Amino acid sequence: MSVVRPFAAGIVRQDRAEQNVSPMFDALPASERKRSWGIDAAAYDGAAAALYVYRLRRGDEVHTGVVADVSAEAFGDGRVRGHESVQPDRVAALVEHFAAAGVRTELVALLHADGPAVEAAIAETVRTDPVVSFTGPDEWEQTVWRVPDAAAGVVAAELDGGVHYIADGHHRVAASLRAWETAGRPPGGGVLCVIYPRDGLRLLAFHRRVTGPVSSDDLKGLLAGDFDLADLPRPEDSSGSFAVYVDGHWHDATFRGKRLPGVAGLDVSVLNTHVLAPLLGSAARPGLEFAPALAPVTDLTVACDDDGGVLFWLRPPTLDQLMEVADRGEVMPPKTTYFDPKPYAGIFLR
Repeated sequence: MSVVRPFAAGIVRQDRAEQNVSPMFDALPASERKRSWGIDAAAYDGAAAALYVYRLRRGDEVHTGVVADVSAEAFGDGRVRGHESVQPDRVAALVEHFAAAGVRTELVALLHADGPAVEAAIAETVRTDPVVSFTGPDEWEQTVWRVPDAAAGVVAAELDGGVHYIADGHHRVAASLRAWETAGRPPGGGVLCVIYPRDGLRLLAFHRRVTGPVSSDDLKGLLAGDFDLADLPRPEDSSGSFAVYVDGHWHDATFRGKRLPGVAGLDVSVLNTHVLAPLLGSAARPGLEFAPALAPVTDLTVACDDDGGVLFWLRPPTLDQLMEVADRGEVMPPKTTYFDPKPYAGIFLR
């Protein structure tokens, strides 16, 4: 059975796009996820089965992928692989949301090693008139084109080869598969995805802040057991395992131990095992905060200055590391990575 397939769906009309396109349901704060969220089907025009090119552009940033139906079976037999665990309450909330809405408007982002057919088809497609183009949330310009029928089969065949990796949407995948299983695994079940080249999205990290007070002498003594420390002017100059901000100064921490394969060898795992576990276990008032890479670092360092805490600045794993983790069937620690930008809901209606 084909993994990647054209799909039939409603496409949001140009004059209704800004009102009907929004961030994904599971990307909203929990308080907003609880509210009922209706879909105005009158804002969509029906379209026959096709593949589409979806582009997000803001300033000099451009992210372009192919929107297709990906078979549900592929998420269970290893042809599509994930690297994150899911939270049962978030999956349950999505299942409830899907059932209440009665239609689906979400996209899952996948990564794939694109070949010449996909690249050529995208180049050809974006020279045609778009189906819809508008500026959506966060000032992202969003444009959708229909892939010409003559190219769609070649694109689908090329995307069928190799392995796909989930970039954004592990919870949406889990909820979609649960709904499919509940329905008796009907033939042709699939998940609507936008498939990007492996370098088509930004892979970002989460930093860790331990709330204070933390003794800098105790911390440096702990680090000295497994890491080489060097003064650092700013975290972006780090060439070690991670950067550490304590007592108003940055330090580069380089792990001296042996790197293990898979999850155990990631910088975040080394930090968790050799620093955070003993530090939080011995702190009088342990507290751990996660900060996305796009959060201003100065805000985090000011918080450390105020309460005597410590900040651990991390780089994201490489794509090769992410794929190794997925290929091994492992999952990364919570709040290890996120991909940016995220696709939006409400462009396609099924």
